[in-house]
Amino acid sequence: MEDKRDPLHVSPPQDVGAPPAYDVAPPTADSTATDITAAFARLELDSKSSEPSIDECIAHLKLLEAFNHLREDIATQDGLYGINDSFVPASDNDQLRSRDMAKVREKRWAIFVTIAVKRFEAYFQTLQPGSTMTNIETMNDYSYERIVDVREAIRFDTDSLPPLDVLMVLHSFMLNPRNYLSDCIRYGKMKLWASGMPWKAVNPAIDNDTFAYQPGDAAQKTFVAATGLPWDILQESPYTSIKCPQCKTRLDVPWTTCDKLAELSASVGDILNEGRGYADPGFSVTCKCLQDMDHEFLRSTKFVRDVQKVMVDNVPMPGGYLSLKGQPCPTRIENELRDAKMATYYMNFPTRLIKQGGLYKTFCDTAQIPVKDVESIREIIEKALRDRDCISKTGDHKSLRPRVMKDERIAVRKMMACYWENSSIFSMDLVGAVIRQGSFVEKMHAIDWLHSPAVRSTMDRLITKYERFVQIMAQHPTETAVPTLDVDLAWHTHQLSPTVYYTYTVHRTRTYVDHDDKIEENKLSTAFEWTSKTYEKYYQAVYSECTCWYCEAIRESHTSTTSRLFGHRSKKSSLGTDLSNLHRTSQPSDPLKSAHISAHNAIKAQNHPDRRTRDYVRNRQLEHAYRKACQRAKKEGRAPPARDDVHWAYSYGYPVYMPFYAPYMGDPFITPGLYAANP
Repeated sequence: MEDKRDPLHVSPPQDVGAPPAYDVAPPTADSTATDITAAFARLELDSKSSEPSIDECIAHLKLLEAFNHLREDIATQDGLYGINDSFVPASDNDQLRSRDMAKVREKRWAIFVTIAVKRFEAYFQTLQPGSTMTNIETMNDYSYERIVDVREAIRFDTDSLPPLDVLMVLHSFMLNPRNYLSDCIRYGKMKLWASGMPWKAVNPAIDNDTFAYQPGDAAQKTFVAATGLPWDILQESPYTSIKCPQCKTRLDVPWTTCDKLAELSASVGDILNEGRGYADPGFSVTCKCLQDMDHEFLRSTKFVRDVQKVMVDNVPMPGGYLSLKGQPCPTRIENELRDAKMATYYMNFPTRLIKQGGLYKTFCDTAQIPVKDVESIREIIEKALRDRDCISKTGDHKSLRPRVMKDERIAVRKMMACYWENSSIFSMDLVGAVIRQGSFVEKMHAIDWLHSPAVRSTMDRLITKYERFVQIMAQHPTETAVPTLDVDLAWHTHQLSPTVYYTYTVHRTRTYVDHDDKIEENKLSTAFEWTSKTYEKYYQAVYSECTCWYCEAIRESHTSTTSRLFGHRSKKSSLGTDLSNLHRTSQPSDPLKSAHISAHNAIKAQNHPDRRTRDYVRNRQLEHAYRKACQRAKKEGRAPPARDDVHWAYSYGYPVYMPFYAPYMGDPFITPGLYAANP
């Protein structure tokens, strides 16, 4: 039955204080270790609830801690992949040396994740044997909209779990819900989609004390037999195999050549940035047929292969399996005219442009690969969009002066997004997805709710905040709602049960809510301010339970003295009490360890004049709000929120100097030049 409660009238939780992790002294190991272990052992992970459960959130924290340990172990292995700490010369400048040492460790992790994604690709293809790619005929049938109603899922147990590196990639993939659903539909892996994260198998495989991942010998044998790969990723060959698209020869190429550059006494920057291996940004190899290949060439040949699938197997181009609402709908035009936003038909416009519009001739009817980079593909498609004769052949343009519709242009952008910075079989770059999730993993480790004696009450409260967050999204479908870190934990946990999450969000919001993996950082900050204001307006409760300078400035920008005293619509407000409880501590929160804005998906804007202007305006607004927050703090007799001009933070175990830090900013410790694709 539909929940018809108005979110404006949902009562706030009784407990309006800050989460226990902020104001409860850390327990001693002797007093709580046994209790914490017992709590982990009692997790009930077969919940039938439509929302994430407390125990699922705790199990998720355990898994994130296992991922954090994995990253630390890999990054600190001196000499792994030929990346040596000795690349960084001795120096009297501790700041410079720490920064370079952090980059050395980041490079090891970048190579590791690239290998992990390749292993996941091999594992993905072994699941659900006998599956075939979904074609246009399937999408034309009215039963296509029921493809998400999967009656049988893959049943994982401790004997069938994959290695931790593969599980980490799967985890990041699931946290991009529409991409994950679209690719599972494309490759016929809906039983995998319905499985979700197998908590009942994963949780007991993670040690409660050390967080070591140990599923057992049977799991190792199963994985090796299915994939032909070693269970231990560190036993992988130093080479990977790629096929020349021209002569079909298999080439063994190294993951990295950074170690070779080190032999030339190059600087640490040149060593880490100028490699020519598959995991390096400058990948380059020449086949015996004299075909030169780099990352851009591999991306463009992926596009050509997909065009060939359209022509041979009638498999649509990626990006066209879901409507604008993120749902699978039949592609029959008579169905789509009833609701344009459900238009899977229009989302398959790129496929019709290639097949019926004749664009395939440009990509397939030549002896040589016709394009060398994705930019060239974009230019060819843009030219076709201006060709009225080509557009008129796509099937639904009956006028004498055909034009491309808005939804069809969106469809073209969605298709192209599958190729920018991505040569994998998937619709997105999973290396970048794992790297961006790493920021969230590290923040969960820093906050350390897992070891709080009040972890269960904390999870209960953040689930309540998440339910409200979804209600806000339902009420404001055109706005971008930005979660705090506590809300994001519940949101991520929910997404790891795809069938439950799909049903819940479609029922509540009439759309399959996606989790935007990339948002420009100043847009993220502006959207967070709106979310905070809306949450406080609806629920008369503080949204970001943090007292760092940024959160104080955000609150000051939209919380008046009147609302603190009387609340919204002249009702007695709990907001003032909420804020008083929040300011009980004498010291503001550490912005690097607080449950404020979740910014793991923040990216830096390109250096464009219009964006520089918007950034300037946004920074001035924050500065004004921050000064008001300082004035209010002094008036109330408490310390103003500190905004240090100098910040020190730990990057891969090294203290790194940052001249300025704001919580809404993209991860300052992701170095784009170390990766094959900019994460």
